[in-house]
Amino acid sequence: MARNILRILQLLLGLLAVGLLAFLVWQPRPRQSAAVAVLPPRPLPTYSGVVPTPPVVPTPSVVPTPSVVPTPPVAGQPVAPTPPVVATGHQPTPTMALLAVSQGVAAAESTVITGSGGQAAATSWPLASVAAVPSATPIPPTPALAPPQPLSVNGVPFEVIVVMPPEVVAHVREIYATGQALGRNPNAYAKVGDSTIENPHFMTRFDEGGYNLGDYASLQPVIDQFRGSHARDSVAVRIGLHAWTANDPAWAEPGLCLPNETPVACEIRLQNPSILLIRLGTNDAGVPELFANNIRQILDTAIAAGVIPVIGTKGDFHEGSDENNAILRALAAEYRVPLWDYARVADTLPGRGLDQDAAHMLTFYSHDYTDPTAFTRGHAMHNLTALMALDAVWRLREGP
Repeated sequence: MARNILRILQLLLGLLAVGLLAFLVWQPRPRQSAAVAVLPPRPLPTYSGVVPTPPVVPTPSVVPTPSVVPTPPVAGQPVAPTPPVVATGHQPTPTMALLAVSQGVAAAESTVITGSGGQAAATSWPLASVAAVPSATPIPPTPALAPPQPLSVNGVPFEVIVVMPPEVVAHVREIYATGQALGRNPNAYAKVGDSTIENPHFMTRFDEGGYNLGDYASLQPVIDQFRGSHARDSVAVRIGLHAWTANDPAWAEPGLCLPNETPVACEIRLQNPSILLIRLGTNDAGVPELFANNIRQILDTAIAAGVIPVIGTKGDFHEGSDENNAILRALAAEYRVPLWDYARVADTLPGRGLDQDAAHMLTFYSHDYTDPTAFTRGHAMHNLTALMALDAVWRLREGP
């Protein structure tokens, strides 16, 4: 019994010891804050008043260039001026100068009326892309051309055939200056018209050779000036062309003209002319208002592009009167552009110089203007008076 009581006491003492030990070991510690402890600032080092500098890396020594000792001038000889010093690496080459200018070239936009409905389409006319390189030797100005010779044809005075009063001459010079700024070719002209100016009967021989100007030999320089344009097959010349179809993209040449580009605008883009000969009206019978409106559109297109339009009259009365020629004369005066009034010479020709259909002109293959027969044939007189108009515009466009 006593032994049992002793064991119970030993067990209780053991439990008490274990509990005391557990209390000491598992006593709760103070809970730490979640905030990050801020360390005290570290004291800055002191440098005793001297800031250290990084070590200097030695560079290879440069051998100085010996100075140039000026040579004393010799008595009696002129002293050449010292050329200016240009910073190395900043001298533009001529190629660099041309590239810099060409990259800054813009395009001038003009409005071109297209189609019989009068819808407007934007056409970009390229500016000149060639920079003038300064030359040490001044280039003398181009001498002024002599005025055109006042040659008559079959008794019709020159000023009746080629109508260019002072206000027209002034406007021609304005258009020409605009065209030169846009890069138009001063040695090229273009054509827009119907079968009456199709190759090979209109102007072509003046490129191919085999003609005799006779008393009109003074026109040879204008043939030379526009060499290559006379025989050009214009995309704005077609059999059956009307004034309105000249403004209709549907009549433009596939493969050569751009989408929505009119025949007139296409020819200007391809040929880049300074002058445009306009010969329309035979196929525009009975629609005077439509004819006038579309001639206006052609004039607007040409002038906006810096191309001098020259309006030509026709020899036929296909509309039953001289109505279309009257419209053409009125528009030439209104727009102050040259009038090539071929109809005045057609008045002097037998049967107006026309073939049996009373629309197409009689041909004259030899182009020999020493032959009196030439002055009875439509195509012979048509070509001669066209040369006279072209010559007058060429000589008067650049001013005195």
